[in-house]
Amino acid sequence: MRHVLKATRKGDIMTAEVGLKWVLRFMWVTTLFAFFAAVMPQSWLVYWIDKGAPGTSVGILVTYLARMLMIMYAFAGLIFLIASMDIPRYLPLIWILGAGSLILAPVGLVVLFSQVPSDQRTGIFWIVFVDFAEGLAQAVLIVVLLLRIPHCDRRSSCYDSPL
Repeated sequence: MRHVLKATRKGDIMTAEVGLKWVLRFMWVTTLFAFFAAVMPQSWLVYWIDKGAPGTSVGILVTYLARMLMIMYAFAGLIFLIASMDIPRYLPLIWILGAGSLILAPVGLVVLFSQVPSDQRTGIFWIVFVDFAEGLAQAVLIVVLLLRIPHCDRRSSCYDSPL
């Protein structure tokens, strides 16, 4: 039995698997820009870091950390795209991504608010806050959709047709 979400248009039926596929693809699209940010010219990186955290010295360490974080986001997006193409096959990986994000995002928010003094909550702080909040919202959506997908053992298939 397939679990059904609300119809997208009158007469359409959207299963949890289809909903999950589109959430993962949305996450891929939103992380695509990280690839371009990872390879942007150094002068642009310095400009954007100064815009987010004025006065920050953009030496080798800050440059390395910023570019590595952006490329990791881009690769995470690629994983989301690949997983969205075959939900049944990548279900365990999707569970790890969803549950891991559901655990890590609130921890990140708590650490962020507890470690940054209120007078320093400007610029980059709010960018990081929105990033954690978006991650939490996406994790909740992924886990809710995963819980609506029927679970089967490896000997039988619950999926009659491809997405």
